[in-house]
Amino acid sequence: MRVAHLDTGRGWRGGQAQVRFLLRGLRARGHDCLLLAPPGPLAERARAEGFAVLDWAPRGEWDLGAAWRAARLLRAFAPHVAHCHSAHAHALGVPAARRAGVPVVVVSRRVDFAVAGNPLSRLKYRMPVDRYLCISRGVVEVMRSGGVPQARLALVPSGIELPAADAVAPRAAADLRAALGAPPDAPVVGTVAALAPHKDHANLLEAAALVVRARPDVRFAWLGEGECRAALERRRAALGLAGHVHLLGFRGDALDLLRQFTVFCLASHLEGLCTSLLDAQSLGVPVVATAVGGVPDVVEDGVSGRLVPGGDPAALARALLEALTRADLSRAWAEQARVTVRRFSADHMVERTLEEYRSALRGRGVVA
Repeated sequence: MRVAHLDTGRGWRGGQAQVRFLLRGLRARGHDCLLLAPPGPLAERARAEGFAVLDWAPRGEWDLGAAWRAARLLRAFAPHVAHCHSAHAHALGVPAARRAGVPVVVVSRRVDFAVAGNPLSRLKYRMPVDRYLCISRGVVEVMRSGGVPQARLALVPSGIELPAADAVAPRAAADLRAALGAPPDAPVVGTVAALAPHKDHANLLEAAALVVRARPDVRFAWLGEGECRAALERRRAALGLAGHVHLLGFRGDALDLLRQFTVFCLASHLEGLCTSLLDAQSLGVPVVATAVGGVPDVVEDGVSGRLVPGGDPAALARALLEALTRADLSRAWAEQARVTVRRFSADHMVERTLEEYRSALRGRGVVA
């Protein structure tokens, strides 16, 4: 099978990691792949691993020149499937693939934002897409509510590379507590998430103020970068948390640092399915998160972590203090999560994606 992947992300976030896992998994199963993507980490890493990559850098969702270029590149590759991995790739890649005569077009939907809320969005979601691959049940429900037919919706959860059950944790290259200027035994509540509005670090800051009031020894470490940094830094200063909440930016060694967290926290008010949360569970780090979007697919409250309502800093602070104070409870959550997270392997994501490719091709009467 030949599969063309279209992505427009210029940075490195969860969606780009999923594309990389999929490229690797498809190649391991004997399928040919082409990646259309702008210059950036995904294109660089894919080229370094020997994948065919062509530069494709749309200026927005309605860049007709980029759509024309994509159609020309797709026609030359003649894929059985065109897989659009981002919002801009959806808007431009679907008409490009249809113009190029690609039999099947699928779109990954990784966020649980409402769809079809304005005329342009409604037009976009009426495009001839064979499958929307939704990463959680929450995303499926949002798409259904937006008028996308159920027959076009498929649940394909994101995946991570799981450590072997008997793997010994490697020695971290960087000492997290030393980087924070904290004592070696300081409890650390960590977050790995872009500083974007829907991740709701503002809510986490308010919770942090409550936690620090009760436990002045606790530090908060945020890994990620984004548009909300300046506003968050101002609010951090206003709350007097500069010595307690540390914004470490984008880190290439995020997994090394994540495994050193005492507790992993996710405060999002919208969330498709957070792969950093999956990473935390796979590494045995207890989780406290908001019960939004796809998070309940991953965390069972009181069993594999603690869930609280979104936008409630007092509830979030109580849950964090519970996790920090009740080591026995946190250990039990982490042990159970290490079992349940195995459902979210990268291999499973690849297999489910292939199932949907083949189902859509059969529906079109195409053998690949």
